[in-house]
Amino acid sequence: MDGLTLAFIPVAAILTITPGSDTMLVVNNSLTRSTKDGLCTVAGVNAGLLIHALASALGLSVILMNSATAFEMVKMAGALYIIFLGIQSLRSSRKNDLTEQTEKICSKGITTSLREGFLTNVLNPKVAVFYLALLPQFISPTEDILRKSLLLMTIHFSMGIIWLSFVSLTLGKMRHFISGGKFKKRLEMISGFVFIGLGLKIALSKH
Repeated sequence: MDGLTLAFIPVAAILTITPGSDTMLVVNNSLTRSTKDGLCTVAGVNAGLLIHALASALGLSVILMNSATAFEMVKMAGALYIIFLGIQSLRSSRKNDLTEQTEKICSKGITTSLREGFLTNVLNPKVAVFYLALLPQFISPTEDILRKSLLLMTIHFSMGIIWLSFVSLTLGKMRHFISGGKFKKRLEMISGFVFIGLGLKIALSKH
C-alpha cells in the first residue's frame, strides 16, 4: 500500500466517525424502531455513499461542482427530505402513547429503512463534491485515476459499514435497558427537531 493511500486512511476514519444527518438517522432508527431497522439504514446510507463515490470516480460530480442550478436543485431536494423525516418523527412522537412496544411492532421494515438511509445520503450533493475535491489529493499523477479512486472509495465505504453498524448494534443492546414509551417519544421529538434543523441548515447553506 502506497504512502498516499496510508495517509488517506486516518482522514477517512475521522470523516466517518464525524456525526451528521446519516449518523443521526441510524441512531434514531436503531433506538426507536429496532436493530434490524438500524442496520438496514446503514446499508441504505452506504449504498448512497457508493453512488457518490462511483460518480466522483467517473467524473460525474463535475456537473454538480460547475452547475449552480444542478447543485441547488439536488441540495434543496435533500434538505426537504431531511425536514420531512423530522416532521415524521415529530408526528410519531405525538400519536404514540404506548408505554412499551415490541421490536416487531417498532420495526418499519427493510424497504423503509433502506430508502431513508439511501435518500438521506444520495440527496446530499456536498458528499459528491467532497469526493471530487478530496480524492485527487491522494492520487499520484502517474497512477490509474479510476483504479485508485475505486480503492480509496472502498476504504471509506468499508469504514462506513463498520462504524455505523457498530453504532446500530451498540444502541440496539442499549434499547433493552432504556426502552419505554416515554423515552421513545422524547427521542423521536428530539430527532424530529434535529432533522428539521439539519434540513434548514442545508437549505440555507451557500454553494
